[in-house]
Amino acid sequence: MIGMKILDRYILKKFLTIFLFTMVAFLAIFHVVDVIEKIDYFLKSQMTITQILIFYYYQLPYYIDLAIPMSLLLASVFTIGILIKHNELAAIKSSGISMYRITSPILILGFISVIGLFFFEDYVLIPSSRKKIEIEKRDMKRHRRNSKKLFSNITFQDSPHRNIVISKFRSTNNTAYNITIQETANNKLTQRIDAKKMTWNSENHSWKLTDFKIRNFNQAGDEISFKITQDSTFYFRLKPEDISNINIKPEEMRYSELKTFIKNLKESGNDPTRWEVNLYYKLAFPMTNFIVILFGLPLAALKHQKSISFGAGISLLIIFLYYGFVKFGQVLGFNGILSPGMGAWLGNIIFLSCGLILFLRIRQ
Repeated sequence: MIGMKILDRYILKKFLTIFLFTMVAFLAIFHVVDVIEKIDYFLKSQMTITQILIFYYYQLPYYIDLAIPMSLLLASVFTIGILIKHNELAAIKSSGISMYRITSPILILGFISVIGLFFFEDYVLIPSSRKKIEIEKRDMKRHRRNSKKLFSNITFQDSPHRNIVISKFRSTNNTAYNITIQETANNKLTQRIDAKKMTWNSENHSWKLTDFKIRNFNQAGDEISFKITQDSTFYFRLKPEDISNINIKPEEMRYSELKTFIKNLKESGNDPTRWEVNLYYKLAFPMTNFIVILFGLPLAALKHQKSISFGAGISLLIIFLYYGFVKFGQVLGFNGILSPGMGAWLGNIIFLSCGLILFLRIRQ
């Protein structure tokens, strides 16, 4: 038992050393390329060295998120490859220790990293990305889609029987212009409100409609009453952040935020399919860490000692194919061909199955 603990520590030390080395290498490459790409923005915006360093401090988690799967892949390939090259693997196996047992600490570490990556993305990556976006808007004068101040042609289903159509919405003062509110029953229009302006009251979470007209209709569609009103307060499910969130990418929301957003969409009668796919994807993507290790270990072990580079190359090809299947599954989920959960997990299911088959072919 003591001997096995020593062996586990030896393999993990070798694995983590290679992992950290490749992480540093990838991060250095990413940053050099990014500096070259953005240097014009830094110069034009006259950013100081401190501002640039703060920008890359908040961008670092994004590059870490990219580098972790690739680093785990290369670490698993080269760890086993080096053991083979130095005849250490043969010596360990000759003592009666199976290949499955030799690789178990790496697999366990890979599974732990799956959980760690989910929390890293949710608690570190997304908040830091928001800080980076603020710096881009404030210091680099770069405008992003979710930094819009004026939104146009917004349609929101406030409830199964109420639709709100807004011509323009200004987020700086939370005011909407040229609004139409339609109430329906049995798919027939029962009431229509047309307002020139609608302003959000943050104190009581209501909307103040200004200069609006109310029309009521019977089941035959005939207008039965007409009323003009100057000002009045209405309570809708719609909130200013709902309008802004229409322009926020799902990957820029934390898991709990996206889950709440989907819940509100369902309650208001809107189709949440596209957002549900992205919600499941937040759970599915961290599995990349385990999958790349599951592929990397057998690819290194099944090849001759002179083919370590081949194993690394084919592993990188596999990870790109994996990402392709993940995106393919998302598209199927977006279009309703697969359920949101199946669409998000399709790539994982296929490559986990293939990885397990490959892993089981390792010679003992």
